[in-house]
Amino acid sequence: MHTEVGLKTLHKFLRQILGFSTLVLVILAIGCSKQPASNQATESVSPAANANHNEPAAATPPFAQANIKGDIERISMAISMAKDSAKANKWQEAASRLRGAKSEIDTALGRKPRLQEEFEALKVAIDRTIPLVENGAKESDAKLAELQTRIGAIKTNTY
Repeated sequence: MHTEVGLKTLHKFLRQILGFSTLVLVILAIGCSKQPASNQATESVSPAANANHNEPAAATPPFAQANIKGDIERISMAISMAKDSAKANKWQEAASRLRGAKSEIDTALGRKPRLQEEFEALKVAIDRTIPLVENGAKESDAKLAELQTRIGAIKTNTY
């Protein structure tokens, strides 16, 4: 009889542990579930339904903006692509990218930026770098890194 009472007690104890564990899991699941914020819609709205709203569906990427920030982004991209082209020994392509950066600087200067002196200095540095890149000079990599530093400083001081 001793074993029958022991088994009943063990069975009762295991049911209590199972019930308690289930309760804990339910509480954790409820506590960890994300509730929608009060200012968010609970239903998904199709893009066609949003077409009548005045808000743009997607923000314009910085490089596509027709302002000083867009100019800076395009200059930065051109310098970065010039550096990549130089690493691949595509010297003429790198020089072409730098000329593109220079034309973007002219566009930025036309906007009368606050950092006009820095843009002018970057333009002069590009003028000095183009012949080095066209000739595949060893110091062209250092000059391209300098250009990236200059445009990075302009970006930091503008944003």
